[in-house]
Amino acid sequence: MRQRIFQLLVILLGFQMFVSAQADGGTKYVGYTYKGVVPEATLPNGVKHLGGALIGDIDTDPVYGISQVEIGKTKMLWLEISTGQNASGVTGWKVLDVLSFSSLSSRDHLFFYGAPAIDCRRNGGEIENLVGFGRIDRKRSKFNPTKLWIANLKTKRFETISTLKVTCLYSEP
Repeated sequence: MRQRIFQLLVILLGFQMFVSAQADGGTKYVGYTYKGVVPEATLPNGVKHLGGALIGDIDTDPVYGISQVEIGKTKMLWLEISTGQNASGVTGWKVLDVLSFSSLSSRDHLFFYGAPAIDCRRNGGEIENLVGFGRIDRKRSKFNPTKLWIANLKTKRFETISTLKVTCLYSEP
């Protein structure tokens, strides 16, 4: 019995380390600055920008955002802050923190706060600035989160949160 419990703990810790390792590979992008682009554009550093959303108080300056990007098979979520606008009105962005995922399966789905198809709540209340990945269950109109983070605008970092008592609905766009 003790051996089974020990084996289970080793498996759980190994999985946790695997997921944590996925989230630490994008530090080379922290501090990167770029000018706003349309989705599917490639940035000067070779990263493809897939779109994003503003978070926090969008009527303040600077404003914060989350972008989904990829390079090769690595997908990332960037927590960003606006750096101002150029003469043409194009907003500049600076990357504050990165979640990097190099081994998501084709069934895993990344999402970020403001995504129209996924609505996650804890104890019935909205979870602001939430990002994560998990699996879509179209038959039950649910999203099953595997790992979640909150974009903390005070610390300017992604912070892990528990998936316990988090329920997510999925509605096809």
